[in-house]
Amino acid sequence: MISLGSGTSSKRFVAGVDGCRAGWVVVLVELGDSRQVVSERCRIVPNFQRVIELPESPRFVGVDIPIGLPVIAVPGGRACDREARRLLGRKRGSSVFSPPVRAALAADSYERAVQLNRASSKHSIGLSRQVYGLLPKLREVHDAMNPDLQLRIREVHPELSFAAMNDGEPMTGSKKTKAGREDRLRLLEKWFPDVRGALETTTGEEVDRDDIVDAYAAAWSARRMATGKARYLPQQPELDSRGLRMGIWF
Repeated sequence: MISLGSGTSSKRFVAGVDGCRAGWVVVLVELGDSRQVVSERCRIVPNFQRVIELPESPRFVGVDIPIGLPVIAVPGGRACDREARRLLGRKRGSSVFSPPVRAALAADSYERAVQLNRASSKHSIGLSRQVYGLLPKLREVHDAMNPDLQLRIREVHPELSFAAMNDGEPMTGSKKTKAGREDRLRLLEKWFPDVRGALETTTGEEVDRDDIVDAYAAAWSARRMATGKARYLPQQPELDSRGLRMGIWF
């Protein structure tokens, strides 16, 4: 059983976070007494430490990035990654990537990162260029995170959030297409009436529309944490070498 943990943060706010070229997109949501959405706001912060230090002190923060990294690379990645792909099926399972092993965070080149990941186990598993591109964000998170912070700052995956919003059915189209993005926006605006406005006012050269959409999906899951309705993968929690839970909330 995973403890929700109350901590000392504000019960009025939750947040969803996604990485972007400018830093991190943060969607802050204020909740009323019955946990309905009272207000929402979207902002950009330059680094992950600023996420931790948000002045609103949100009770729960859903972050679209792996928290808790393996020491040994195994086929399919962490248990939560494998279970997430199973739930998302052929439609969206490919959106769940296996994170690098912790040792790969020290790499200063793609070739070195691949070498460190391969050397971690007999499976000799490499890394894609896409995953390597996330290393700076992963370093930020893993330099800052500890088990106490993880009581309120938790890993999420937008496609799991959207599937839960969609009555358990994974989305059929990619968020990269106009139709796929529109399907996701229609789901989000049932909960967040200002989501389209955030797309118009926040998107720019350093922030993609997808970043904002995913941050809103993460905020939706953070609200589910506050209401006690969130689900967690895997059923049996796994800890990494630093005591961080390797699991996904949605």
